[in-house]
Amino acid sequence: MTNMVRRDWMKLSAAAVLAPPAPGVEARAVWLHLPTMFDASASKGKQQVRAEVQKLAEHNFNLVLPWVPTEYLAALVDGDAEFLKQCPNAAWDSLGVLLEECSKAGLAVDIWYPPSEYRSSPTAPDFNPRLGGDPAWAAVRINEFRPDAGGRVAPRKWEDVCLQHPGARAWQLRRMVKFLDRYPTISGVHIEEPGYTYRGNCLCALCREVFEKLYGGPLAGVIDGSEAEDFRVLGTSFFMWELRELLRSRSPKLVFSANGGPNWRNDRKIGRDWGRWGLSGWLDYYASQVYSTKTEDFRKLLAMTISDLKPGCPVYGGIAFEWSGGKNTVEEVMRQIEVSRELGAPGVCLFYAGSFTPEFYQALGKGPFRAPAKLPRR
Repeated sequence: MTNMVRRDWMKLSAAAVLAPPAPGVEARAVWLHLPTMFDASASKGKQQVRAEVQKLAEHNFNLVLPWVPTEYLAALVDGDAEFLKQCPNAAWDSLGVLLEECSKAGLAVDIWYPPSEYRSSPTAPDFNPRLGGDPAWAAVRINEFRPDAGGRVAPRKWEDVCLQHPGARAWQLRRMVKFLDRYPTISGVHIEEPGYTYRGNCLCALCREVFEKLYGGPLAGVIDGSEAEDFRVLGTSFFMWELRELLRSRSPKLVFSANGGPNWRNDRKIGRDWGRWGLSGWLDYYASQVYSTKTEDFRKLLAMTISDLKPGCPVYGGIAFEWSGGKNTVEEVMRQIEVSRELGAPGVCLFYAGSFTPEFYQALGKGPFRAPAKLPRR
């Protein structure tokens, strides 16, 4: 994208510009790390939740996306003692408190759930037989399967769930049912980066067996090829379809969305086929994580996402104040919000609540969020 010549960029930018959202209607979402943001003490933690929600409401946010990883679900829904140690604020139901406070403040809440990434050990709930998981569901990368030139095989990282496994998908869907039963006021489910963390996935036993039956040859030799890419997205796509059907069966008002990178072609190589999901009408919106410190780079990349998903799926500009790869100035974030509007995005998602400073909130309140906005919903 950075090598795009000017005339191609101008064509893309023009094609991507949509009609502006209706006046006063705009998603103003914030990603929030629920397991780590609030104290283990119930009294202190509840005060923190109340203060955070009040601050967001006062600055005219209208959607909160709390991170609910699989470990937090195990602590919250299963009451598992080991995972309660990892996510101690689940003991006083920090999500339930957040929902209650957001309801009082008029903020919608869509849980932000990673179905495949952000695992870290063989004891993660998905791989843990104690919780009904299975270690066979863990993805295997090429360097964990085949020796390198020096004869070394990389140690297992246990980072990703391979969603090719029907058992893994069914296990997660059952837990989602328990979760939705417990929290019926949740307004939607926002899926984080459904796919694999890195390329070179997956060479688990099931993937190798099924690929060879379908394609007539071993997967390891073509792991970066187009046939492996097409094969790789089968499990993630089926999970997204199954979850969408589950949500629709419970309530047609439940919002279903996803987030990931701005470039579908790159993301598809790691199983994130959000272009297909959006254009097929599966997603109510896609949040494009355009984490950049340069206004024009942000404009180009968000324009590309909007163009790829036009007209099937609304795109929210995913804007980072601070992230693992960098940090923006307050002024740059304000510019990127305005660029999202210029391109016709019906909303923005800001990353992340724990990084926002008083100066950041002040700039939002005096600038792009100075007037309230209605959340676009079906």
